[in-house]
Amino acid sequence: MSDKKFALFALGFRPFYILAAFWSIFTIAEWLLELQGIGIRRTNFIMGMQWHAHEMIFGFAATVVTGFALTAVRAWTGLDTPKGTPLLLLTLLWIAGRIGVLTGSSLIVLDIVFLPVVAVITGRLLLKRKMYRNLFLPIILTTLGILNASFYLSALGFLNVDANTLLFASLYLIVMIEIMIGNRIIPSFTANAVIGLSQFRNATLTKLAIMSSALTFLCILTGVHWIISSIACFVTAILHGVLLWGWRPLATRGKPILWILHVSYGWMPVGFLLLGLSRLGMMTIYPALHVFGIGVTGGLIISMITRTALGHTGRPLKAGSIELASYLCIQGALIIWLLSGMGNNSWFYPLLVIAGTLWCATFGLYLYKYIPLLIRPRPDGKPG
Repeated sequence: MSDKKFALFALGFRPFYILAAFWSIFTIAEWLLELQGIGIRRTNFIMGMQWHAHEMIFGFAATVVTGFALTAVRAWTGLDTPKGTPLLLLTLLWIAGRIGVLTGSSLIVLDIVFLPVVAVITGRLLLKRKMYRNLFLPIILTTLGILNASFYLSALGFLNVDANTLLFASLYLIVMIEIMIGNRIIPSFTANAVIGLSQFRNATLTKLAIMSSALTFLCILTGVHWIISSIACFVTAILHGVLLWGWRPLATRGKPILWILHVSYGWMPVGFLLLGLSRLGMMTIYPALHVFGIGVTGGLIISMITRTALGHTGRPLKAGSIELASYLCIQGALIIWLLSGMGNNSWFYPLLVIAGTLWCATFGLYLYKYIPLLIRPRPDGKPG
């Protein structure tokens, strides 16, 4: 197939959005099978729950961050990020890493080096353009890479650090990325799309919410006294609620490509609220983790990979019936998951299957519509 008809490796978001969506479906399906003792994965050194969490963070969310970073840095700097053969090689590196963690082979080394490689690629371009404000992205990618390596060392018994704590830290770091980027794009996207909209946006409040979020996660990870850490959670929840309300979420009714951003960010204060309740001993930490993982991360990812795929392939930023269905499915996945932890335990696994099916439907619908868009060149003939 000629380059004029095939554009999968024209820009970073194309292969990595597809791979992330596919891998998230596989990971959820495999986890549900493992809960019944019939999974296909080699479980020689990573326990099922940890593998599930690791792959949803590093195989799914970090992969989307990679596609976003390669695309955003090109837009910010005007310099080319990997495309063509270099992007193909980077994609193969990712695939080899996933095979490693699935089979428990030495290929996990390639998974360890993947994120630092992406950090070097993006960081070098930002430094070349002296765009120091955006260096947070390669710094976070590097930190995620260190956490990934530490997780493997812990799982293999070479590092005396709790593997679950490393996974929690990795999820919190993904959430911090979403907080920083979300506060940049959600209010501006809304203001640009809703003519005459009056928003409340305050730079000091935004910085305070970001700092409060980081400190709250740090309190949780370092075991700060439950009174202090729970108060930090509740304060942070309030700050995010005030920020979101100031962006005027109700003005996005009738605009799915906008309201999905607000609804997904709306789970942010809920996540911090539940995290605070877990510190008070009123519930386990897992509802909070899944609100962050499904509602915030899953919701923001499906909203951004539809929006950026449309925009960067030269198509109108309008959600159709498939996008709407995927947006509703991700919300349903979280609600059903939360219901699975309530009431009769006999309903736990059936509800978990329904939640998992809704997650798979979310990203299956994405693949159905967007694979043809992502493998073809832009209809306007522009690069990317």
